[in-house]
Amino acid sequence: MRRNIYIMTATAERQFWEALSDTHYKWGHAQAEKYRVKFLAGLQHIADNHRTFNSPHRNELAKDTAFSIHLVEHRYVAFQEHDKNTIIITAVFHESMDIPAQLKELRNMAQHEIEALKQVL
Repeated sequence: MRRNIYIMTATAERQFWEALSDTHYKWGHAQAEKYRVKFLAGLQHIADNHRTFNSPHRNELAKDTAFSIHLVEHRYVAFQEHDKNTIIITAVFHESMDIPAQLKELRNMAQHEIEALKQVL
């Protein structure tokens, strides 16, 4: 059986590393490493379980976009399903941000990145 996987757009990867760098700056190396491990485990959790998520609040935040979202370590992760075993992580937003506005902006910014990833998958 093939394991579910996730792949990140360049935008999402940059946002992840910025969050990690910010954590390192504010709380040190040990905390940043814990954050990294938990966050990556959260991404795998999304890949493995996204079809069973049921959250009206998150669904409402992503309304009228092509994205689904899930909260991982105080960050909303925007993603799209590519196929039955693969999701594309499109962005990572801090929970304090205006998520609907960020997702609408992402819709225009990330489409070329998403299409490029789909071609290599």
